[in-house]
Amino acid sequence: MNRWFRAPDGLDLVQAAALPMTVDTAFWHLSALGLDPEKTILIHGAGTTIGFAAAQIALLRGMRVIATAGQTYAQRLRDLGAQVTAYGDGMAERVTEINGGPADLVLNTAPVGGCLPDLVQIAGADPKRVLTITDFGAAAELGVRDTFHEDRSNPVEALPEFGQLAADGAFTVPIAATFPPE
Repeated sequence: MNRWFRAPDGLDLVQAAALPMTVDTAFWHLSALGLDPEKTILIHGAGTTIGFAAAQIALLRGMRVIATAGQTYAQRLRDLGAQVTAYGDGMAERVTEINGGPADLVLNTAPVGGCLPDLVQIAGADPKRVLTITDFGAAAELGVRDTFHEDRSNPVEALPEFGQLAADGAFTVPIAATFPPE
């Protein structure tokens, strides 16, 4: 699919180039889960490009966000308003303690690593409240929702909105590096 949008005045072109895949992926998955300001969502892998964008989008839509992230992005996520904890052993217990119970929704953007059973536990043992964009094999075994089995018949156009937010300094996509064309 060809995608383009007019970069708003003030938006750095490197940032503009990073937005389409990131915003489309994060916004679509959050929409599939339901962008409900009454809900708490765990974004597992909020230090990934998609996860960082998803955390911002959920916060901008009024959701309570708990994020798992490493030290590289943990403070930036806290500054945005997310509650942050580390991955790894004890994650399910930490998230449940932060939330005072199960999370309403879970979006998994982390690389495949065997975390889906913990994410289902965090979602109150309901695999249908978990959506993964990475671990399709485990998703099938556990009954977790995944990217390829969700209805995509009603796409939502979020790029102009988030392009303008990026130009205004209210939304950002982490860019690790840029490279010269040669």
